[in-house]
Order: sequence, then structure tokens, then C-alpha cells
Amino acid sequence: MAVTSFEVDQHTAEAISELRGLFGVKTNAAVIRRALALAQVISREAAADHTITVSGRAEPVRIVLNG
Repeated sequence: MAVTSFEVDQHTAEAISELRGLFGVKTNAAVIRRALALAQVISREAAADHTITVSGRAEPVRIVLNG
């Protein structure tokens, strides 16, 4: 398996830490793998205008992928 390393700012490090708990994984690499898998699904399912709408507990959120 290829090894990649990079530096992240404090905000990104905190987001990765939060996602470790939400995703139920133990490593930063596992968070990044899951985040990339989600990004692939989202990009494949985007509308013709490169947007996707996420609905959940609050009001739906429209996300522009190429903006």
C-alpha cells in the first residue's frame, strides 16, 4: 500500500478527530478513506449543475461541488 503524508492546519486536524468518533474508526487514515468514499458517491450522484442536496435533521442543505 502506498504511504502518503501531508500537513494539515489545526481546523482540519480537529475535523479529522471529530470524524474518527463519528465514523467509529481509530486512525486518521481510516477517516480519510471514508471521506474519500463519501466524496466519490456524492460526485457520482450530483445533478447536472454539479450540486447535491443533503437532507437530515435540519433543513436540506444544497452543496455546490465545483464552486
